[in-house]
Amino acid sequence: MRRTARRQLLPVAFLTLALIGCQEQARHGADHGQGAAAMIRPVRTVTVEPVAFRLSQAVTGTIEPRADADLGFRIAGKLIERKADVGGRVKAGDLLARLDDQDQRNELRSAEANLAAAQGEQTQSRNEENRKRQLLANGNTPQTQYDAALLAMRTADAKVVAAQASLQAARDRVGYTELRADRDGVVTAVGAEPGQVVETGEMVIRLAQPEGREAVFNVAEAGLRAAPREPVIEVALAGAPDITAMGRVREISPQADPVTRTHTVRIMLENPPDALRLGATVTGRLKQDPAPVIELPDTALGEESGKSFVWIVDPKEQTVQRRVVAIRPREGEGLAAGSTITVTEGLSRGDIVATAGTRSLSEGQRVRLGKHSETAAP
Repeated sequence: MRRTARRQLLPVAFLTLALIGCQEQARHGADHGQGAAAMIRPVRTVTVEPVAFRLSQAVTGTIEPRADADLGFRIAGKLIERKADVGGRVKAGDLLARLDDQDQRNELRSAEANLAAAQGEQTQSRNEENRKRQLLANGNTPQTQYDAALLAMRTADAKVVAAQASLQAARDRVGYTELRADRDGVVTAVGAEPGQVVETGEMVIRLAQPEGREAVFNVAEAGLRAAPREPVIEVALAGAPDITAMGRVREISPQADPVTRTHTVRIMLENPPDALRLGATVTGRLKQDPAPVIELPDTALGEESGKSFVWIVDPKEQTVQRRVVAIRPREGEGLAAGSTITVTEGLSRGDIVATAGTRSLSEGQRVRLGKHSETAAP
C-alpha cells in the first residue's frame, strides 16, 4: 500500500520541480533583457551649425569659339597661294587659298572638245535620220535602214548629254582649286603653306564664328563635386580683372583627360565684351551668394532600404533617434575612408548627431556622450 502511494507521489514531485525551473529561467531571461535594454553605448557627437559655402579658387582657361570648321580642298594638289593668316577676319565668299589648276584646266579643255565632237555627231545623225524618214515615206528605202539611222541619232544624243556632264564636272574641278569662305568668321589656325602638296579634305584653314564665344577650363574632379548645381561663373580677362562676363556651364566632358585627370568645362558667355577675343587667357570663378551647407563625417551616415539616415541624440534623455536625411550625390565608386558627406535635407541648426559608435545603436538606445565637436562644418 505504501509502495503504491510512493509511486503516485513521484510524478507530482517531478512536475513541481519542472515548474520551479521554468519560473527561474523566465526570471533570468527577463533580467537579462532588461540589462540589454539598459546598456549604455558610448558615442561621439557633433552639433549641427550650417556654414556658408564658397568656392574661392579660380581656374585659368582660354576663350574659344563655340563652333568652328576645318576648311580644305575637295581635290588634292599643290598649294600655290594662301591669302588668310591666323587672326584675320574674312567674309563669306572671300578667297582663302588656291591650288595649281593646270591639270584641271587641261581636263576642262578636253571636255569642251569632247562636247563639240559629240554635238557635231549629233547634228550629222539628225540630218541622216530626217533624210531616211522622208525616203521611207516615199517607199525609196527599207525600214531597216531607217531604224539604223534612228538608233544612230539617239546614240549621238546620249553622247552629247554625257559630254555636257563631263564638261560640268571639269568646270567644278577647276572651281575646287580655289578655297573660299562659306561664312563670316575669324581664322584661328592654318594647316598648310604655299608649295606644300595637300590631300583631299586636309585642313588648310580653320574658321571660327566670333559671335559664339565660350570660356574653356580644365577642372579637377574634386572641383566639379564641390560646385553647386547650375553655377554662375564670372569670367575675367587675365591681367585686366575689371573686364568680365558672366556665363553658365554648357558642357562638361564625361571622361577625364588620361594624362591630367581633369575635365573640360565649357562656359557659355552672356554678352561678352570685345576684349574677350578668341584665344585670350581668362580666369573663372564662382559668382554666387554663399549657400549654407552641413557636412558630417562619413561615419555618421547609415544606409537601410535605399535611404540614408543619421542618429540624433537627445541630450536630456541621453537616447538616440533615427532620422532620414538627403545627401548631395557624389561621383565615383563610393566614399573614401575619412571623407565627408554633405547633408541637404533633414537636419537643422542645433541638432546633435552621433558620429562614432553608430554601428551598434538602435532606436531609443541610451548613450553616453564622449568626445564632442562644437560644430559640423566643411
